[in-house]
Amino acid sequence: MTDVPEYLLRRSKERREALGLLPKGSSSDAGPAADPAPADATAAPAAPTDAPPAPPPPAGAPAPEPAEELPTYLPRKGPKSGIPVWMYPVLVALPLWAIVYIGAFGTTGSANTAPDGATIYQSAGCAGCHGATGGGGVGPAMAGGESKITFPNEADHIAWIETGSATVKGQTYGDPARPGGARVASSGGMPGFAGRLTPEEILAVTLYEREQL
Repeated sequence: MTDVPEYLLRRSKERREALGLLPKGSSSDAGPAADPAPADATAAPAAPTDAPPAPPPPAGAPAPEPAEELPTYLPRKGPKSGIPVWMYPVLVALPLWAIVYIGAFGTTGSANTAPDGATIYQSAGCAGCHGATGGGGVGPAMAGGESKITFPNEADHIAWIETGSATVKGQTYGDPARPGGARVASSGGMPGFAGRLTPEEILAVTLYEREQL
């Protein structure tokens, strides 16, 4: 077999490299390059490589806001108590109406308690002149119905307690046709109690002298 000159092999190699038939850098003593095997048409294409990870945010950048969560239901509009709207002014006015009603028609315990005539007779000084039981003393007796005999009219009795006897000293008072004769305000020492006692207290002590003594 005839040896092929070295320069011819080198030229053949360079030619094949130029045509792309031989990879560059292959050994110089390699024989003619074999044709590459044909690609398998039925072979599956190569799987794509994974995408590169996203770069981290730069330092100092604000963190992304979390996505807003939408409510799963819509709140019901309008009053939740079930009371009609027009009833609210009525409910507000009810306490005020109750206060006005109680103030106009209500009564307190003190208003319902009538003054005690017996207590007033003792505390106002009547007992000091007319006796603790109305039997008389410095003043005339009132027990046994004497008050009614002297003052048949209740209004005259009330007026006598209010004004006293100072203005009629030495004069007669009460019913002039009184059995046993009219009474005379000899000393004029009975004070008037108008302003000292309330009208209710004067009425209470008048009824006590007329009905209970």
